[in-house]
Amino acid sequence: MARYAIELSYDGTGYSGWQSQPGGAGVQDAVERAFAELGERVRVAGAGRTDAGVHARAQVAHADLSREWDPGRLAAGLNSKLPPSVVCMDAARVGEYFHARRSAVLREYRYFIWNAPACYPHIRPYVLWLRGGRYDWQRAISAAGMFAGTHDFRAFCRTKDCPGNTARTVSRSKLSRRGPLLVFSIAANSYLTNMIRIAIGNLLEIASGRRGENWLRDLLDGAGRRASARTVPPSGLFFWRVDYPVEVFRRGWGSRAAAAPPPIRP
Repeated sequence: MARYAIELSYDGTGYSGWQSQPGGAGVQDAVERAFAELGERVRVAGAGRTDAGVHARAQVAHADLSREWDPGRLAAGLNSKLPPSVVCMDAARVGEYFHARRSAVLREYRYFIWNAPACYPHIRPYVLWLRGGRYDWQRAISAAGMFAGTHDFRAFCRTKDCPGNTARTVSRSKLSRRGPLLVFSIAANSYLTNMIRIAIGNLLEIASGRRGENWLRDLLDGAGRRASARTVPPSGLFFWRVDYPVEVFRRGWGSRAAAAPPPIRP
């Protein structure tokens, strides 16, 4: 068996999310079907799940293949079998200790907002389009930094999917603006269900002037979901990147991973 990592970019519109589904509507299902057409019937493990309608710029996955492949030929072969909405951007032979999810140390997401009366048709499917309204984005930019650190994010989790422990540590959180385009970037090792989309809903409440930073501070102290704001649509959300202890795709893991494996998290 030979383990390979692949970097995937996909348009999540029309998919039920990354995770494999009984009806085969997950992005994982599309990737596994492409492998099967190459003669490799495998299960693929992803670095993180994405919900229905959420996109990925650089999702990372791994699979154990029955034989050695040239990474370039593997990527090209997958792209010849994948639907147009999913692209294998890169592939690499990795050591047995590499695991797309457990070896990851940081996952970054970005959410895109367009605030203007008109929106370019090329980006409309991939942003939250706010056609009107009066927003003080400077207030939201200031509040966005409050997500950084360790907090109880219970108010930012879909109620039916909330685990017992809702504390999470966010390494970076920033809202930036360039004209009508706003980009919220957040980096953490793990997230709760709908956490980022609910966070955006709260920032919109602050930008509109309906809520203030003290309200957000109380939410981060473990308030319930009902005290929080709405969940925004998935169209503007992208799984942006995954960080590992060692560069995966340009230098590879190879013998370095076998000699000094990175920490594996359960």
